[in-house]
Amino acid sequence: MCVCVSIVVTPSRSIVSISDEQTNAAVNCHVNKHSVIWSSVCDAPLPSSRRRKMSSLTSSTSRAFAPSSSRTVARRQRRNERASSVVELRASNRWNPFVNVPNAPGIAMSDADRAVADASDGIFGKRDAMRSGRNAETLRRGVSRPDAYFADMGLAFEYGASADGRDMEQLNKLFSSVGFTRRPEEKLRKAIEHSHVCVWVTAQRDSRFAKTGEPVAFARATSDGVFTATVWDVAVAPQWQRHGIGLGIMERIVDRLLDEGITNLNLYAEKKVVPLYQQKLGFKENPDGTRAMTFRFDSRPYA
Repeated sequence: MCVCVSIVVTPSRSIVSISDEQTNAAVNCHVNKHSVIWSSVCDAPLPSSRRRKMSSLTSSTSRAFAPSSSRTVARRQRRNERASSVVELRASNRWNPFVNVPNAPGIAMSDADRAVADASDGIFGKRDAMRSGRNAETLRRGVSRPDAYFADMGLAFEYGASADGRDMEQLNKLFSSVGFTRRPEEKLRKAIEHSHVCVWVTAQRDSRFAKTGEPVAFARATSDGVFTATVWDVAVAPQWQRHGIGLGIMERIVDRLLDEGITNLNLYAEKKVVPLYQQKLGFKENPDGTRAMTFRFDSRPYA
């Protein structure tokens, strides 16, 4: 007894041909994407065991040619669209910051393209390039409370990235009061000296909350001075919170950076203060899917 099975696959269907030399029965199975059709070449009946084998073969073949789900089709279409858009960008003779360097041979650049290139050269992404090329005045919101409001509270804003005349122990005391770690004084002094902007809020008179000259709030920003800046170490002493000092210090450090034309501003924030930065200052959490990453975060510092 011998059964021969042959399978022919075409783009739209497969033909499964089973022949039984003993019974001279030949059966063709036409399988397309939507149905399975059996056609018997002769009328000779097949044994039940053979029918079961053929049914199993038909089921597996039909699954192989079953139509894709709508989700799979949509995912395939999106992948094809992305691939075609990349090919289109590379084939285009228009300047594109992801593909071409400025003034590349055979690439047409408009005056607007040149302005973007001049303002964003060296930025790692197109959206960051666009953010860095914005007009600072269109982003400025000003301050919600003037300096006079804080002067009535006995406070003053002071600016400068210099540690001269500053007591690092007092700054460490402020940091520890809000849950920040204390830093070695020499390193803290060096960090301030290498910052781009520092804003201090100091007491102008003695009170039960602070001595004259003591910092009650602080923030600093690092920057390349042209494209981007990152705000660090925003701290307001607990006894001075809920008086608008945190918002005031952020408004002023943002204004200082905008004064220099730096429009791509970033910061790291604890979850509880994210609404303040988003609703009142215009920051956005994880724009375009961007995620902050920390090097070896789980490593013990003194291991």
